Amino acid sequence: MNRMRAPTEFGFTTAPYIPPERTRPLWRTLLMAALIALIPIVGPGMSAVYVDRRSIPSTYSAAEAVKTAVIQFLAVALLALLFWAVLVLLFGFSVTIDPRFSRS
Repeated sequence: MNRMRAPTEFGFTTAPYIPPERTRPLWRTLLMAALIALIPIVGPGMSAVYVDRRSIPSTYSAAEAVKTAVIQFLAVALLALLFWAVLVLLFGFSVTIDPRFSRS
């Protein structure tokens, strides 16, 4: 096998130099974020994570973004349920939607 020796400095092994990562171009971030946002239920959350990871693109993980989006969706659903419980059950508000269409 052709193995290279680990680089050493003052007797200690040193890690190879890894240059800083380039940020993702703005146009690509906007395009992909818009396309990801079209995914039902979890799309907006995944899109927000995608935009947030623009400066270090390699840290974006789709599985982690889905997990974050599901947690965000559940939080918004719980908030909506809480508002419904307060407005309908506690204060007695009711909204009736009854559209009527007629031909003349």
